[in-house]
Amino acid sequence: MKTDRLAPHIDALNQRLAIACNMAQAARAITLPAFHTDIQAQDKSADIAGADEFDPVTAADIAAEKCLRGFIETHFPDDGIIGEEMADKPANNEWSWCLDPIDGTRGFVAGVPLWSTLIAVCYDGKPVIGIIDIPALSERYIGTHTHSESKAWKETPQGSTPLRTRPCLRINDAIIGCTEPMTMFSLGQKAAYEMIRRTARFSRLGLDAYGYALVASGRMDIILEASMKPYDILALIPVIEGAGGKITNWHGGQGFDDGSVICSGDPDLLDHVYPYLKRVLD
Repeated sequence: MKTDRLAPHIDALNQRLAIACNMAQAARAITLPAFHTDIQAQDKSADIAGADEFDPVTAADIAAEKCLRGFIETHFPDDGIIGEEMADKPANNEWSWCLDPIDGTRGFVAGVPLWSTLIAVCYDGKPVIGIIDIPALSERYIGTHTHSESKAWKETPQGSTPLRTRPCLRINDAIIGCTEPMTMFSLGQKAAYEMIRRTARFSRLGLDAYGYALVASGRMDIILEASMKPYDILALIPVIEGAGGKITNWHGGQGFDDGSVICSGDPDLLDHVYPYLKRVLD
């Protein structure tokens, strides 16, 4: 982040942080009452040629995104908006928002309590605020990145606590996670994931964005995923980096156009992970 670009706008960032937290709370008031009900899911991919995976969307997804957008359009009408369920809105300034009203809709429909609302605020294209809100667990993970510092914290009804990743220098000691390796990976990516999974201490699946919250909390060490969209990724970056971790694509870069993501609580651990990926992907 360029110090001369963001430094004059810290007040604007703090204003957006306050509104973003209010947005997460408002979305929670919509999504949580719909959880563990007989809410129906429609298939967004039904009209897409060649699509072979059910891509669910519910009335709660749509209502929550409309709610989130309403906050932005009221308080920051010139900011851009990217959301999973509705059309993009171009920005008239350096600020933009990236929204996923229910990340983990499959889990939401199935009654798994790890779904989340993801909210990212970007300045000049870079995420500077990230929120992972877990309504069913009453947990909210927040990260900010400014010219002078990155920080992350967790908010619960019991209070606020700083987030910090844990050291882990060997894959053999790592706990790794992935949402769904059978569907999100290509054959080459699946082979790379399997090599790392077999080397790691053990793995957990089906976590959606909550896996990244666990890395930020020092509970897990690596998340490997693919087929991700900007609204899946951008909110995670300030939380992970504010807690001391690192997120890159599978080639070690900061661009996520290919949808690949690797998250490590200990940035030095990535030096041991990249060779596994390179062996399969090159």
